[in-house]
Amino acid sequence: MRKPRGLETAGSNLWTRITAEFDMDSEPHKVAILESACRTADDVARFEKAAADAPLCVKGSANQLVIHPLRSEIRFSRGLLSQLLARLNFEGQEVL
Repeated sequence: MRKPRGLETAGSNLWTRITAEFDMDSEPHKVAILESACRTADDVARFEKAAADAPLCVKGSANQLVIHPLRSEIRFSRGLLSQLLARLNFEGQEVL
């Protein structure tokens, strides 16, 4: 199965691992879900790279300390990735 264009390292690796282990040709409806998961994996990797040099907390609008927005985005994107992988539903087999 051909890898979608534009995937970066994390997404490309996820695509390769899943398509090597599972027969996506017999379940074409799952290909769009897998592509979304791969693109989300790329997002997580980009956010994590950007957050590596960012402080854990920043000042909020009322001058209070709040968690850096990238940290929240990482947490949200990881949750989305988990949901997308669960939607692939490979009959009780653990994905990843």
